[in-house]
Amino acid sequence: MNPKKVLLLGILLIVPALVFLFLKGFGTNHYNLRYYYPELDDTYEVVMQDGDTVFRKVPDFSLISQEGKTVTQRDLDNTVYVANFIFTSCQGICKQMSSQMTRVQEKFRQDPSVKIVSYSVDPTRDSVQVLQQYADRYNADPKQWIFLTGAKKEIYELAQHGYLLPVQESADGTVDFVHSEKFILVDREKHVRGIYDGTSQKDVDRLLTEIEILQYGYKQNEK
Repeated sequence: MNPKKVLLLGILLIVPALVFLFLKGFGTNHYNLRYYYPELDDTYEVVMQDGDTVFRKVPDFSLISQEGKTVTQRDLDNTVYVANFIFTSCQGICKQMSSQMTRVQEKFRQDPSVKIVSYSVDPTRDSVQVLQQYADRYNADPKQWIFLTGAKKEIYELAQHGYLLPVQESADGTVDFVHSEKFILVDREKHVRGIYDGTSQKDVDRLLTEIEILQYGYKQNEK
């Protein structure tokens, strides 16, 4: 047989197989979210274990919800959750953040494995009753969207050293506070897997998608 015909025949046989394998790959989700905040040792070197980077976990806490219940990390076990920091008298970005957070609640209202945790950076004023009123304003379901208050030192430590977000009282002593507009996505293992601008609809769109990606990964592993 003519060598050119042999080559052409080979190409005709191989190409369909390659196309099939390429298209088959579209049926599998290969996208994984990154991990944030690697652990550092005393010399600020990244901690490694079995050749893999060790990533920090959000530490435990014990705070009070809008229902007056004690909430700890244990109450968030086996859930993916979105965290942020607000205060109820905020006239600035907190309203935008809480409005965007209602989108998260509505998207996953039927999924008990997705939670929302909003910490008050003004626990002195944000009592249980005040938090409940604020939660009602945004139709927050306490089974899914938890507002937390408690010891100021614990909340600030958690923000600064747990989520690595800036939070502090304003320098002039007014009721305003310096805090981040970020939403933090935390996985079931308490690792930070996403950081988003909580005032941006586009960025919250990305958050909604990435929650689904995390959930899909867990469902695949459970099969």
